[in-house]
Amino acid sequence: MLYKFKPIGTIRPIGLFLGIFMGYAKSIETRQKLVKTASKLIRTQGYAATGIQQILKESGVPKGSLYHHFPAGKSELAAEAVNYSNQFIEGRLKQLVEVAGGSVPAFQAFCDYYIASLETTDFQKGCPIATITLEAAATVDLIQGACQDGFEMIERIFVQQLVSEGVATDEAKGQAMMAVTAVEGALILCRARRDSTPLKVVRERIAQDMRDAIARGNNG
Repeated sequence: MLYKFKPIGTIRPIGLFLGIFMGYAKSIETRQKLVKTASKLIRTQGYAATGIQQILKESGVPKGSLYHHFPAGKSELAAEAVNYSNQFIEGRLKQLVEVAGGSVPAFQAFCDYYIASLETTDFQKGCPIATITLEAAATVDLIQGACQDGFEMIERIFVQQLVSEGVATDEAKGQAMMAVTAVEGALILCRARRDSTPLKVVRERIAQDMRDAIARGNNG
């Protein structure tokens, strides 16, 4: 008589693997909920006004899970929220450069994105990096590092594009820094005035500066 044996030795490892995988996926999802919720709240109401309890309530995540993923608490979560915003901005800006086909139209589209964001949210949503920079970068090292990385990333993308259009590297760096500085300052004025005019002015002035720099590079 032949006996059929159930492959018990293979069933258990597969079940164990699936259990580990599902647990890992759930853990990643929980972490993403915390980061996205913190990013949204900090962008609209600021770092100081965003409390742990509000983040937990809006994300639907238990307190223990927050400290499991972010042992240092609010400051560590806020720094990761900045990193999340950095990644979003980087992807968006690279897409704008690719679609626009040049630094000038890409910069104008970048400004237009923020103008639309301000005007459709009653001037509550400006730059997600700038909001927390003003409040916490001077005192919280984790946040300062993430904010610095974000601004340097934006500058780097414009430098690379300007250089590819014939602008000398040193001048491209200056143009990119001026562009970021002007946009961030304009965003603050826009929110203070509840008027997008400052950013519209910056959009055209910096665009012209970039055109001039490209022309000098190509003629020199």
